[in-house]
Amino acid sequence: MKLTTVRSSLSVALASVLAVGALAFGTTGAQADVLGPMEVTPATGADTTGISLTTAAPCPAEATNLIVSVAGSGFPAEGQIVVSNSPVDTYATSPSGGIVVPLTQTMRDYASTAGFTTLQGRYDFTLTCRAAFGSTTYGDFTAPVWFTSNTAYQSTAPAAATSTTLGTAPASPVVQGASVKLTATIAPAEAAGSVRFLDGATQLGTPVAVSAGTASLTTSALAVGSHALKAEFTPADPLAYGSSASTALPFTVKIKPPAVVTAAKVTGTLKVGYTATCAVTFSGATSTTYVWLRDTAVISGATARTRPLVAADYQHKTSCRATGTNTTGSTASTSPSVSVAAGNPLRNVTRPTIVGTARVGYRQTARPGTWTPAATTYAYTWKRDGRTISGATRATYYPTAADRRHLLTVTITAKRPGYQWAYATSLSRRIG
Repeated sequence: MKLTTVRSSLSVALASVLAVGALAFGTTGAQADVLGPMEVTPATGADTTGISLTTAAPCPAEATNLIVSVAGSGFPAEGQIVVSNSPVDTYATSPSGGIVVPLTQTMRDYASTAGFTTLQGRYDFTLTCRAAFGSTTYGDFTAPVWFTSNTAYQSTAPAAATSTTLGTAPASPVVQGASVKLTATIAPAEAAGSVRFLDGATQLGTPVAVSAGTASLTTSALAVGSHALKAEFTPADPLAYGSSASTALPFTVKIKPPAVVTAAKVTGTLKVGYTATCAVTFSGATSTTYVWLRDTAVISGATARTRPLVAADYQHKTSCRATGTNTTGSTASTSPSVSVAAGNPLRNVTRPTIVGTARVGYRQTARPGTWTPAATTYAYTWKRDGRTISGATRATYYPTAADRRHLLTVTITAKRPGYQWAYATSLSRRIG
């Protein structure tokens, strides 16, 4: 019983010395060769999961002991001891001859010991093969784990994050039918993969391979209206790079400006008294405005599609300018100038008459009758038996002895500016 007790005490004392030696000498020594990797079991887990490390091969024959440390965010720069200096032969051997070292605490426990709460990024386990005493080491086995959140780890490197930005040429807004080049820029530029371009939820074309960090697609199929354009990157190797998407890019396509289908032309009977029409056809116009011109000068107030031709147009040229407008812009079309002829002759409605006593020496007064359109001035020609009486050109006439027993008439010439003159003769009356 006494011998057993002594041996037990010696074992405890030896373990204490080995642990103190591990802390005193760390994991550095005469050699620092990397002997190989370690397998982390389980490959994925939580911060409270028990972890076991299995080396790819045994320690060199000279090594009798091992020590394990962990380094990473929150731990000391030199690493924190998680398995103190221990004999190699106390651990199980894997089928391939490696050493199986179960950790006695979890990563959450080690973080608490080190005095921090957030596990993040990469942590490296290092198993060092060493001598039982002193500082001589014979190489390291290493194994990394990555905490993708404060509570979850994986033994494979997480895919590198990527970012995708989207630009267009030309920039918004553009006109319907315009060719638009969409360019996605991927970072990092060495990330291989393809980009899918979207208009809302609708894919544009087919995915485009990334080359030197960019992928481009040209389209002229964007409809009139508002769009939300987006680019989505899919990596060729999802283990190496993560996917990413651009923010939605607002983009507006405006309707085309109006186009002239049929050029402006003045139509109608081009005479004073008639109405001229500005004939024109636009495509894409939501409204059309008109301006009329006389000898290239704008006619004030003449803004309708049609315009009555007036006396001021006679012997001048007229034209029209039509402008089609929509939300994008305006397009104008000016007609050729055309000459305006005199209007039709005035038409006599009520025949001229002569009033007064039909005797020599008595005043005869010509009444011109009525005309359409109304005459503005009249000329008078008095006749005896159908022959013009020289000098008798007033609205009144006094018969002379030469008129006795002859027939007297008056011919009215009706005049109006811009119209052809017209003539009408009164009934004859015999002078006594």
